[in-house]
Amino acid sequence: MDTLILIIAGATGAFAKDIIKDNKVLLPKIEDGSILLGFVGGIIIGAAAGYIVDNDPITAFLAGYTGSQIIENLLPPIEV
Repeated sequence: MDTLILIIAGATGAFAKDIIKDNKVLLPKIEDGSILLGFVGGIIIGAAAGYIVDNDPITAFLAGYTGSQIIENLLPPIEV
């Protein structure tokens, strides 16, 4: 049961970040044959980050909030 609480806390942190960042929630859509996950992608990353970090729901929330930013800073930039 504790694992589920950590996953939900991480997902909630990611969802809160999406709302605060743009003041809106981007819905998933298909564009030019590609699936854009919108807020669902952030929730998946946030849930994983919340599960990986310490066994505290507050820390899981904060890990979900910052999870996608950490991944973006670790990966090299994609040139278009």
